[in-house]
Amino acid sequence: MATTNGEQSFSSIPDAVEAFARGEFLIVLDSPHRENEGDLIIAAADLTPSKAAFLIRHTSGYLCAPLTPSLAARLALPQMVSENLDPNRTAYTITIDAAEDVTTGISAQDRSTTCLKLADPKATRESFRRPGHVVPLQAREGGVRARAGHTEAAVDLCRLAGKELVGVIAELVEDGEGVEGRAEMKGGFGMMRRDGCLAFARRYGLKVITIEDLIRYLESEGKGKA
Repeated sequence: MATTNGEQSFSSIPDAVEAFARGEFLIVLDSPHRENEGDLIIAAADLTPSKAAFLIRHTSGYLCAPLTPSLAARLALPQMVSENLDPNRTAYTITIDAAEDVTTGISAQDRSTTCLKLADPKATRESFRRPGHVVPLQAREGGVRARAGHTEAAVDLCRLAGKELVGVIAELVEDGEGVEGRAEMKGGFGMMRRDGCLAFARRYGLKVITIEDLIRYLESEGKGKA
């Protein structure tokens, strides 16, 4: 993450793509007029168990795996519902676990296994059991230039970084502070917004970009076409 005159600023898209290609997480912010949230995003091929544990610990824990429509079709992952009432039309498919080498499917180890299998070009529909504990998301053709969402950003970043076109995303949240002697938390419990995301990035050495900057980069460079 860059600094200007001592102030935190967003990373350039090329710098972020280089970090993403090395297997690092990125924090990606969308518009304040949309969901106004920051997601941790990583290529599914890079989601080791230790990184899955970090992702689960610091986010909502609801791990989604953006992928292309063609892969969703090849793996027989239909939409979760026939009538999508989500305000942003997030294209959830049925949930999955890897068919082998998992237990209940919910642990960091198991969800890592499932996501790594999604990124395996040799995976087939039989590689997964349904339902499960990872939520594939079908990205819109055309990426963020067609729909300015985290789903499309994840796939576009995988394409730019030369990865298999499957990402893993989860929303950063404010989980409050512990209350001594009581099984509850206190403080804010909402989504982590811009300033919180920048502070989180500084703490863990992560790069932060916006979907708007990614769109501008793709339009100026003519990259990321499906």
